[in-house]
Amino acid sequence: MRLWRKLMIGLARSESITGFMHGSRLMNRFSRQFVGGGNALEGVQRADELRKRGISASMFVLGEYEDTEERVRSMVSDLEEVFPLLREAGLDQHVSVDPTQIGSMLSWESCRENAVRLGEEMAGHASGRCTALMVDMEDASVTAPTLDLYAALKDMGLPVAVTVQAYLHRSREDIENLVQGGAMVRLVKGAFAEDGSVALTSRKDIDERYRELLGVLFSDQARESGVYPVIGSHDHRMIEHAVKLADERGWSREQWEVEMLLGVRPQYQSELVRQGVSLRAYLPYGRKWWPYSVRRIGENPRNLWFVGRSVFGV
Repeated sequence: MRLWRKLMIGLARSESITGFMHGSRLMNRFSRQFVGGGNALEGVQRADELRKRGISASMFVLGEYEDTEERVRSMVSDLEEVFPLLREAGLDQHVSVDPTQIGSMLSWESCRENAVRLGEEMAGHASGRCTALMVDMEDASVTAPTLDLYAALKDMGLPVAVTVQAYLHRSREDIENLVQGGAMVRLVKGAFAEDGSVALTSRKDIDERYRELLGVLFSDQARESGVYPVIGSHDHRMIEHAVKLADERGWSREQWEVEMLLGVRPQYQSELVRQGVSLRAYLPYGRKWWPYSVRRIGENPRNLWFVGRSVFGV
């Protein structure tokens, strides 16, 4: 699996392959499986369609690893464009952002300044049930500064949340610290091809760690401190375990949610809504769809099935 992920990450970061794929009409059909639209307005329209099906959305502007001031400024402007559109539609001000989108490749100080700017503007456009700038977690080399970024925004009283990757050896301690601070935490298994020195590598061990961390997120201490768990998974076993824990420990369905990627297991998503589980879709939009989409395949080779269905109409 690690070799597969490395291959997909390599494809995602290849500028030549990205350029070819973006110019392919055939592959653009594939992109619609995972991407909510080509711009902010189309993305918000897709989010509104999801709301009618009982699904909330976390908006994500496609693009990453921005390594010039010009590209970072452009990305921040793209992110700001969605706030008034969400407010006008009465949708959650819930936006996911990668640190590499907003300046971390230039400096973490630049990244922090842009994150503060986004958080303040988001708070000014507050709408819907949940307002949050969800900080995505990238590879293990930037875990510490990403958590520091979250803490800085939290200390300023901004509506911020953070993602934790269960497979990292450090994640138990990170989760416990976040619980003490009453954080909104999106728990994912982890999708990067990390070395065994920093992360678990076997599927069995990762599943066991995920269940362990769910236990921390749904603890009495977590509920008392105001933690809002977000179960970022498509694995029905993990989701069913979370539902069981929450029900047994007295968490209402409004105090936590499941988050799944747009286009992945849509029938199961509908089933969760029918069961009364609060569900949010990670909704990417924009033109830079290839790097994002190919990593979805890297996370789970079974997502190739969605490619076949989208491209060939099977």
